Amino acid sequence: MMIEERYQSEREKWDEIAQEKWDEIYAYPPDSGFLRYASGDIGLTGVAEFIGSLKGKRVLDYGCGLGAMTVLMALDGAKVTAFDLSRDSLAVTARRASINNISSLVSLTVAAGENLPFAEGSFDVVFGRSILHHLVPKISQPELCRVLKKGGKAVFSEPLGMNPVLSFVRKHVRYADKNPVGVDQPLTYEDILKWSRGFSEVHVREIQLISMLERGLKSQKKFPGLRRLDNYLLRRFSFLRRYCRIVVIGLLK
Repeated sequence: MMIEERYQSEREKWDEIAQEKWDEIYAYPPDSGFLRYASGDIGLTGVAEFIGSLKGKRVLDYGCGLGAMTVLMALDGAKVTAFDLSRDSLAVTARRASINNISSLVSLTVAAGENLPFAEGSFDVVFGRSILHHLVPKISQPELCRVLKKGGKAVFSEPLGMNPVLSFVRKHVRYADKNPVGVDQPLTYEDILKWSRGFSEVHVREIQLISMLERGLKSQKKFPGLRRLDNYLLRRFSFLRRYCRIVVIGLLK
């Protein structure tokens, strides 16, 4: 698929999602913030520790979607620039920022990861959730390196795509809160290597092996036993890591 066709497909998908979610935006409770949120979200395991304090930092939300993380980072005192292909997603993000009284800390731009309209070394931190697997690494990765300052940190939580059973489920099985499948392709270790080039440090952590079953249940209930089993299996049998649902990638420039 040509890159403009990819853009159109993703834009249409996320415009539709944004329109569906417009009336579901609310103010976060007092004391909310990204670091606190990340510490309690299994899909962001280790992210808060890797990033550290966001206060006063220039942060790029890399493909912000509906802006939940954009606003949470601003609530932690960051100056957040967020971009997305979808204008409707950015409209939801702007509404979320306004409702949470942090619009002055948020700047929104329509852009693609392959062509970022920001100066070299613009950001202290780049964060993205489920975005890299929508992009073309050969074109996008140099842009990521360019806009991150020397000594800056980039961290991404991405779907991992090397479990054949999980790949089948993603394509063919309905489950709670499942987003429509577009042109995205969950990452392989080869993809992670492509995204890691040019960085002085690379940290990779695979998450959710057995506990990925939580994702398929309608209940928001957590299953500590499954998570403990994951910790044991992934620590004891490293070859199982490739079959996890999520990978967190931390990059230091």
